Amino acid sequence: MKNLTSWAMENVKRQKTESGKKIIIAGPCSAESPEQLLETANALVLNGNVDYFRAGLWKPRTLPGSFEGVGVEGLKWLRMVREETGMKVATEVGSEKHVAEALKYDVDLLWIGARTVSNPFVVQEIAESLRGVNIPVLVKNPLNPDVELWFGAINRFLKLGLKDVGAIHRGFSIWGKSIYRNPPIWKIPQLLKERIPGIMMINDPSHISGKRSLVPLISRKALENGADGLMIEVHPDPKKAMSDAAQQVTPGGFFDIIRSLNLEKTSYNGTNESSVDELSSEMDMVDDLLIHTIANRMDLSRQIARVNSPGQLTTARGAKWEQTLKRLLGMATEDGLRPDFIHRLFNEIQKESCHIQSSCSGIVEK
Repeated sequence: MKNLTSWAMENVKRQKTESGKKIIIAGPCSAESPEQLLETANALVLNGNVDYFRAGLWKPRTLPGSFEGVGVEGLKWLRMVREETGMKVATEVGSEKHVAEALKYDVDLLWIGARTVSNPFVVQEIAESLRGVNIPVLVKNPLNPDVELWFGAINRFLKLGLKDVGAIHRGFSIWGKSIYRNPPIWKIPQLLKERIPGIMMINDPSHISGKRSLVPLISRKALENGADGLMIEVHPDPKKAMSDAAQQVTPGGFFDIIRSLNLEKTSYNGTNESSVDELSSEMDMVDDLLIHTIANRMDLSRQIARVNSPGQLTTARGAKWEQTLKRLLGMATEDGLRPDFIHRLFNEIQKESCHIQSSCSGIVEK
């Protein structure tokens, strides 16, 4: 019997067009009114690059009482958008009921959200409800950076005979501070594409960045990493948006992003023509992330000092740190970093960490 990876490779539809054209999905995070959808859609039609108009109708929110979408009523508005603009329409589904309602209104593309993907039982129910239906389905990565969970969710659709199944990379939820809303962890989508070569990978720079100023940079980075398209949130007046206001761009901002990306290029293979300013901006982002990461580590040092006695701290530092440093040096070698540099860097980090722990515990350092 073939393993699941081989089976998936044979059954996924090769969705890239012969011309290498990137798939562009754009529209507001949430449908708020028919007027808002039409205003956005009519603006996007002028661009000519949009393949699907997106709008969320059922919004799984973290806190009860938050705006959770307009629901079925929004399907009438999406149908109106398609009739008036000719654009195909797409929305997120999170249950069998959502699928049934969306199919009644002939929605052209469905995607499964990150929260839903994290629950295999719900994914299986949605997949069953789409058995025998000829419709493209995109599966977002789960909240946590777990390529197996993502791979498994996609295969639940493939095993039931759906061929037009793709993936959406929207970043991952991790503990601690970050310049991103959902750090991209680029290696995870690369691992998925190794498991299922040929699968269409759409990047969602809006959810990764969490702020509109970073959307252009993340979009370019995604294409350079082999993304087959982008899903960008666009709102006519982002400041008044009922959900995710900070990450949505205006139609004008969307046009600027698309023009800057030069989507007619047939490939983005890492030997890109990014300007020095763009590369410097990306380096600034990484530097900011390093500061946040080091701050998180020092905060953990303070927490350790609070739960351990001074004697436990001094005993644990030596042997435990040697094991940790050995592991880090192994990782550094695999990633092409000089071990001596990593040795010096982490010894300085550990020295500061020990200083913080000693200060919190009242240990006199010699």
